[in-house]
Amino acid sequence: MSIVKRWAVTYTKHLKQKRKVYQDGVLELCGSGKKVLLYDDCEKLIDSKYLKNDEVVECGRTVTLEAHLVDIGVLEESRAPLADINVTGVRSTERHGAGSQKEWNALYTTQITQKAKKFHNGFLRLSVCGSYMDQVTLLNEEGVVLGSKYVKSSEFIKTGKTFELLNYLVEIFELRTVEGSKTNPEI
Repeated sequence: MSIVKRWAVTYTKHLKQKRKVYQDGVLELCGSGKKVLLYDDCEKLIDSKYLKNDEVVECGRTVTLEAHLVDIGVLEESRAPLADINVTGVRSTERHGAGSQKEWNALYTTQITQKAKKFHNGFLRLSVCGSYMDQVTLLNEEGVVLGSKYVKSSEFIKTGKTFELLNYLVEIFELRTVEGSKTNPEI
């Protein structure tokens, strides 16, 4: 388990309005230093982002996530990530066994409304984020993240299904083997 840095923050979903309403929350920087997770004051995951190389998370800065504007406050003590713990304190990876990540080969397109669509090769990754939520991430062939979405753990991501992400329509194909995980086609 990696140790993460945590900041007390205020955040708003009003990105473009002049008058913003802020709420209290927590921002976590994962051990890799590449991903930030935003939690509300009840420690419920509400947004996340992979940082670019030039983006820095520190006290006094503002970070823009997909759906939230975050003002970073004081650094709290470092501890285990919130995403690894569910309400009862049991590690969330136990819900799906030792393999907390699944991948499928997929075809994706940005031409959602057009009849004739041009599809591209890629893959869809499902990661356990908590006891009730999973994160679905669309990646191209080179492994570059194109988009992600949080889904309820009760929603099934499986072969043969069509899945919609913001600006992408994804057709899910065969399950890929990920090193160190057990394969289960229906999570």
